[in-house]
Amino acid sequence: MDSGIQNNNNNNNNNSNNHNNNNNNNNNNNSNSNNNNKKVENHAIIINNNDNDNSNQTKERTFLYIHKINNDVSYMNLLTSYLGSFLSICFFVFINVAQPDILSSLGISDDQQGRISGNLSFCNEIVIVVASYTWGIISDKIGRRGVYSAGMFIIGIGLAIYPFANSIVCLYIFRMIFAVGAASCSSMLSAVLADYIPFSDRGKASGLLGFAAGGGAVLASLVLMKIPNLIKQSSELSSRHSTEIVYGMTAGLAMIGSGLLFFCLQRKSKDIKLMCNEKKNALKIAWDGLKAGKKPLLSLAYGSGFLARGDSAIATTFLSLWIYQYTLSINGGDKTAALSKSGTISGIAQTCALFFALVAGFLCDRMNRIFAMVLLAMIGCVGYFMLAFSENPLTTQFFIGACIIGCAETGMVVSSTALVAQESPTELRGSVSGFFSQCGSIGILVASLLGGILYDKWNGYPFALFGIFSAVLSIWGLVVFFITQFKQSLVPNSPIKNFFKNLIQNNDKEFNNQKQIDSLKDPLISNLS
Repeated sequence: MDSGIQNNNNNNNNNSNNHNNNNNNNNNNNSNSNNNNKKVENHAIIINNNDNDNSNQTKERTFLYIHKINNDVSYMNLLTSYLGSFLSICFFVFINVAQPDILSSLGISDDQQGRISGNLSFCNEIVIVVASYTWGIISDKIGRRGVYSAGMFIIGIGLAIYPFANSIVCLYIFRMIFAVGAASCSSMLSAVLADYIPFSDRGKASGLLGFAAGGGAVLASLVLMKIPNLIKQSSELSSRHSTEIVYGMTAGLAMIGSGLLFFCLQRKSKDIKLMCNEKKNALKIAWDGLKAGKKPLLSLAYGSGFLARGDSAIATTFLSLWIYQYTLSINGGDKTAALSKSGTISGIAQTCALFFALVAGFLCDRMNRIFAMVLLAMIGCVGYFMLAFSENPLTTQFFIGACIIGCAETGMVVSSTALVAQESPTELRGSVSGFFSQCGSIGILVASLLGGILYDKWNGYPFALFGIFSAVLSIWGLVVFFITQFKQSLVPNSPIKNFFKNLIQNNDKEFNNQKQIDSLKDPLISNLS
């Protein structure tokens, strides 16, 4: 009996154990099921996220139905970037166009003003060469907003103190202070464009950027340059005091612009690739930016930057100086009237450039960007030689030539900005933009040094020099265009037909994948497509 009870107990225990095992198995099955469900749910979440990403990618936002903008960029960010271009170019043009009056006030004779103007521009660009690449690297580390805003604030300081120079040495020092801020703003123009605008519409955006820049040049030439003469006519102030007031007003405008850039630009790019630069040191970013220049198309973009910025130096410094000096020699020495006349002709040329910027942007989007740049360089070549061989700066030939180089100047800025934005690796945009700005500074150095030395001997020399440079860039661009077209072989069965077809079509692709970036280690690897 006892053994029977024990057997029953054992059976009960076994049944209980079996029940527990079954429960455990059920629990394990449930946990496995839950895990599987979680995996499925997680997978579903991933799918949903991908779907959301795809929906975000397909959802397009446009600015005034002209061009698209990135989803993480607000309309205020974009408008502020255009405002930055407007103000930056306004200050760049103003300090050059208004400079002859300061030189005359310091007692510098006309036969020395060309050399002094060239030397001042030379010092300005030496500082930009040193500072622009540094600003670009800093922007890759901390973002564009702080760099852009600080640069414009420094420009304001330089403008405020510039007319109070009592010697040539002081003028050089004040100009170099201005140049530190100018280096920042010029470096950020193309970097912000690449951050804010999708690749497919950067040509149109470059056109609007050039339009804004042309508006700034018109403001400097046709509005700010008229104010000293108006002040002199309505008061008893001297020409020097009138000029000081205008410089103060312009400096105040720069301070306001600095504040707007700081509060209205995007705080930090949300691009993951840009964030990766926070883990790199400055030397690594600098080295990567230099290696990017091994790409033939990017080196051509650097060359176009050289010509674009050199064009601006010629169109502002020597064009306005020639008009100012000639008008002063025939109007009895009235400085404010001569300055006003210089501003009028320069302003009309910049007005033509203002509207041509939209045409240049359209060309860069509709045509192959290399060929568009070549076409614009050829137009500039014609205008430069028209100016170089003009009898005096008040002839019809000179006026037409001035309008042509104004258009070519803006066109080169638009095309070079679009090209460097197209070819710069996403995570190196700041570094590439800084080096691009340096190439432009070298262009101004050449224009300033050679033009300033020989301008006093022949007024047409700077214009003839850059007419030759424009021809050289055209040939260089055509060579690169030929190479890219035959290497791409987009239509293998009819490469000749495809070559001419791509002259009027834009089949350019953005330089943004890791394979292309890695191939920079070997410049012989074909990465032209």
